[in-house]
Amino acid sequence: MDEITRGMDMSKSPIATCYLFTAFCLLSMTLAACASPTASSSGSNNHHSLSTNSGPITYSTNPNDVLVRTFRGGGNLGTLEISPEISIYGDGAYILGPGVNMQQGKLNSNELDRLLHTLVDTDGLLGLNRQQFYDLPDQNAVLLQLTLNGKHYEYLYGQFGNLQESARDMDEYHRLGYALASIAQALSGPLQTYNGTSMVLLVHQNFNPDLTQTIPSWTFLDFTLEQIAAYECGFTPPDQTGPNADSGCLTFTVPYAAQLLTARQLQQISSLLNRHRQEVFYEQGLYYTVAIRPLLPDELPAQMLAMFGSRELSYITVPLHKGAVPIITPTP
Repeated sequence: MDEITRGMDMSKSPIATCYLFTAFCLLSMTLAACASPTASSSGSNNHHSLSTNSGPITYSTNPNDVLVRTFRGGGNLGTLEISPEISIYGDGAYILGPGVNMQQGKLNSNELDRLLHTLVDTDGLLGLNRQQFYDLPDQNAVLLQLTLNGKHYEYLYGQFGNLQESARDMDEYHRLGYALASIAQALSGPLQTYNGTSMVLLVHQNFNPDLTQTIPSWTFLDFTLEQIAAYECGFTPPDQTGPNADSGCLTFTVPYAAQLLTARQLQQISSLLNRHRQEVFYEQGLYYTVAIRPLLPDELPAQMLAMFGSRELSYITVPLHKGAVPIITPTP
């Protein structure tokens, strides 16, 4: 301020008065910006930044955005996971599967920061040279998904080291194993049943029902089980050598699509299921396994179902369908 007004008579010079007023305004604006509570290097709006030895990492705090997710599957002799084993969201909420009966818990912001700091700094996930550690394709592996800094990372952790591997690859393999252990150890809080706000219906033909139990008939009028099974899994191919023509859909492999239920449909089908999540039904001489599965927070906005089956080395989402079930006709 002294440099601007030196040598000027402030009471006589309008130019000097203007300079003085401008400088005062600039100084006031600077002080106001410094005092503003929104000026923070740790986060803004729905993103949060965390300092690590590997540099700052940023993650979404949106409750519908997945930060960490794990599945187990992929093997040629593996089975299907109807839901992820672990899903951790931007607000710290986590949901544990797999299956149709899931549980939920919550990490506070400090706990979530500690976990992400461990994954990035201690376990060094973002610095791995390779992403797939898997050399026995008949067996299942753990698929780990990580979303940080606006990027999506995917790792496969299975049987590894049966072939001649480099020391670096083995070190990274162990670090990925430590990261998976870190995730599991962090989720030690109290749990409660996860119900979700929407449900999907999953249906496939069952060739080996337990006939010692009473199997109820399907009496729902909106659609038949044959319709749903054909839409979600395709038509069952004929078996020329025996009675079991199971395609493996919804027992080993993911379906082509999943039917989203309305509130009315869910209420009526839940009654048929006797408030269970899964049951076998009889229809027109055939048996079907019927399951309802809650949607996870990210699935309804994305209109995709998160599932991971056998014979997969990469993650493929299952599209959701709402409304009348499309009529599928067999190809000649």
